[in-house]
Amino acid sequence: MQTVIFETQNAIFYFDASDAISILNYYAIEHKVSEAVQLLVSIESSSSESIKISSHYFGYIVLDLLGKGKGSVFCKPCEKTYPAGQLRSLPLGFGKSPFLVNLKQEGGMIKRLFSKKKRITGRGGEAYDCPNGHKLIGMITWIS
Repeated sequence: MQTVIFETQNAIFYFDASDAISILNYYAIEHKVSEAVQLLVSIESSSSESIKISSHYFGYIVLDLLGKGKGSVFCKPCEKTYPAGQLRSLPLGFGKSPFLVNLKQEGGMIKRLFSKKKRITGRGGEAYDCPNGHKLIGMITWIS
């Protein structure tokens, strides 16, 4: 079975190639993301058991895979491997989704209803830490 490997400063992530291909197919076919198509070609054309990915875009795929409980990670500071289910998911900025922004922090709901409509601006994303609190990966996934 092929393994896809992605490395950050503090971690090395390991995923079954079939799991990575499944997520990449979704982005390539449903959303027409060219980076996903390129990564699919490189993974599917490789005959190696371990496929090391260095593309920054694959970091977003890592977030999806970890969110689904797929893969494992070697935490460099701990020198220990953890399954995805043991990692802690943390919001970055205004959170994982622009639809989850707390409007109370943006001036309150009543004020927003009866004042001039102002577009909420900000950005957010997601990060994962190991059980000991070491930051493994963090990416801004939306900007408004």
